[in-house]
Amino acid sequence: MTVSRRLFVTAAVTTAVAASSSSLALAAPGSLGTAASAAPEPPYRIPISPEDSAEEVVAKASRVRPTERQIAWQRLEQTAFLHFGVNTFTGLEWGTGDEDPDVFQPSGLDTDQWARALRDGGFKLAILTVKHHDGFVLYPSRYTKHSVISSSWRGGKGDVLRSFADSLRRYGIKVGVYISPADENQYLHGVYANGSARAPRTIPTPVEGDDRADAAATRSFTLEATDYGAHMLNQLYEVLTEYGPVDEVWFDGAQGRIPPEKVETYDWDSWYAVIRALAPDAAIAVRGPDVRWVGNEGGLARENEWSVVPVKDSGNGSIDYALKYDAPDQGSREALAEARSVARYVQWWPAECDVSIRPGWFYHEDEQPKSVEQLTDIWFRSVGRNSVLLLNIPPDKQGLLPAADVARLREFRERIGRELPEDFARGARARGDGRRPSSAVDGDPDTAWECPAPSRGSLTVDLGKAREVDRIRLGEDVRRGQQLEHAVIEARTSGGSGWSLVTEADTVGASRVLTLAAPVRAREWRLRVTGSRGAVRLAEFGLYRSRV
Repeated sequence: MTVSRRLFVTAAVTTAVAASSSSLALAAPGSLGTAASAAPEPPYRIPISPEDSAEEVVAKASRVRPTERQIAWQRLEQTAFLHFGVNTFTGLEWGTGDEDPDVFQPSGLDTDQWARALRDGGFKLAILTVKHHDGFVLYPSRYTKHSVISSSWRGGKGDVLRSFADSLRRYGIKVGVYISPADENQYLHGVYANGSARAPRTIPTPVEGDDRADAAATRSFTLEATDYGAHMLNQLYEVLTEYGPVDEVWFDGAQGRIPPEKVETYDWDSWYAVIRALAPDAAIAVRGPDVRWVGNEGGLARENEWSVVPVKDSGNGSIDYALKYDAPDQGSREALAEARSVARYVQWWPAECDVSIRPGWFYHEDEQPKSVEQLTDIWFRSVGRNSVLLLNIPPDKQGLLPAADVARLREFRERIGRELPEDFARGARARGDGRRPSSAVDGDPDTAWECPAPSRGSLTVDLGKAREVDRIRLGEDVRRGQQLEHAVIEARTSGGSGWSLVTEADTVGASRVLTLAAPVRAREWRLRVTGSRGAVRLAEFGLYRSRV
């Protein structure tokens, strides 16, 4: 995965692609099903132009809304990655594509153990590296022999993806798949980066002895692709039709260890189209239209992370950051103004923060997991900053999550529980300007206090008695966009004649957690909106005293 070797361009489908024999219209990126059946959604992407004033761009950004799949993804908050494959056994982070498949020998594989550990660690979705850049595939694909079928493990009958998906669903965890666009094994076979032109390809492509003849006749597609693009489409088809519902498809833009003049131009539009048709509820990340990479592999979001960011065209159904991928500001008024000359859209594109629990992405015997303190800091700087944490936990050579990592996951969940234990504001008396102030403290993310007007309004919560607070959690109802640009939080402390400033926030989004340097004791707490793009809808105003 190693981001230093990634292409940083991130992508989204811009057009729908038509299917062939099934006559199924593939869905555009903002829809939840086929183009014929999907209900209209608010715009998750709005065009802008250099002629727009800075104020007009901000106004458009205020009208951008997430899709239902993006809302569902953001509410996961904490997801897991499992890097597993031939690299686990060779000790490499990037394989070469010519590994002997028989090196893959996870003799003690227990995906139920993975699922239990992830459940106990508080994870709601997990992504498996079905294929990394070396091209070795963890299920018996019809389109390559570089897979578990060529290993003597389980007599060539092993299927890690099947076991993984079944175990996760057994323990109530959603299933995600990572299929690397790069494939050094297919490069060695003259398929990847061979310079072939895009042309109509039938997917799935029949193979000798194909056991899917009847199914393929009723659900096949004609899509534009290169030779390798068709190979990827066939593998996507297998994964998305034979392993049950998939909730996230994860890509990066890696090219592998190939000569720089041999770059493969990926068929993003066709790949996304088939995913939308076969897994309409799946979020496509981080080289996808639903989720963007935060810009580092430390798991850290920006202090002020916007879900609405400017983007530009990058070709082949792909879009890219309008500003540099690791720019310290992606969505403020200043950032939007700076991007006007190159951006084509403002888009709902929330950030995912990826990081490994160990120094490497694959298991190495000489490495140890991060401390609870390190993981907790990462949580506050990802989930607590309007982003989703993607934590990698690599299985070992036995096919188990290491005992030290399993223990650390459990300790991590317990620590977050102590950081944010009882919400004193839940069900407390609330009053304020605008409508439904009690909805900010009812624990329901689908209800919200409605601030009366942009940049104006206050919400007061009476706890009934003085409480010490050192953690404050805020959340906007993002179904109405991300609007808040500045708010102050104040407390009426015991013996005080008025309100005292406690802390401030410039952005909130789906989730913002503020930590106070020292506890503040007060009965009444107030949030005042002092800057926004549109009327703020606050779904959460939580007040906590950590037990750490």
